[in-house]
Amino acid sequence: MDNQIIFRPATSEDAIKMRTVARETEVLSVNSTYFYALMSRHFQQTCLVAESQGRLCGYVIGYHPPEQPDTLFIWQIGVACQHQKKGLGKKMLAHLIKSTKPDYVEATIAPANHPSINLFKSIARQFGAQHNFSKNPFFDDEDLGADEQAEHQMRIGSLVSKFNKKT
Repeated sequence: MDNQIIFRPATSEDAIKMRTVARETEVLSVNSTYFYALMSRHFQQTCLVAESQGRLCGYVIGYHPPEQPDTLFIWQIGVACQHQKKGLGKKMLAHLIKSTKPDYVEATIAPANHPSINLFKSIARQFGAQHNFSKNPFFDDEDLGADEQAEHQMRIGSLVSKFNKKT
């Protein structure tokens, strides 16, 4: 199939392309290439990329916070412009959740970022955890300064029962 998309663990060799995707979206915070390389190397089990015909078309950067090994924290999801609005972000996130089997999934999202909030709510529904979805203030304007928006913590879970069943 020409348009088949495959998911695989991110590697440091993907860093430049990941940064390019972030920059081209014009909405994501663009981190340094070093950041993408480091996250992909140190957290390869919780970072993935999507490829189509050998081209990177999306990525998810996640990790397990040191004090919460049962939680998958999603740092950033990037989808190349030509692949947006096709459900790729949700597919990548669902794939990562299924492969890592966390008890909880968290992210911080600006209250005005409705597409990301809707993605997180949709994932909660997909995993049957819509009643286990919470949103709480996390970073306020004083924490982040004038250049950044306040962020709320989105939390899904517990998902333990979802992964203890044979599927």
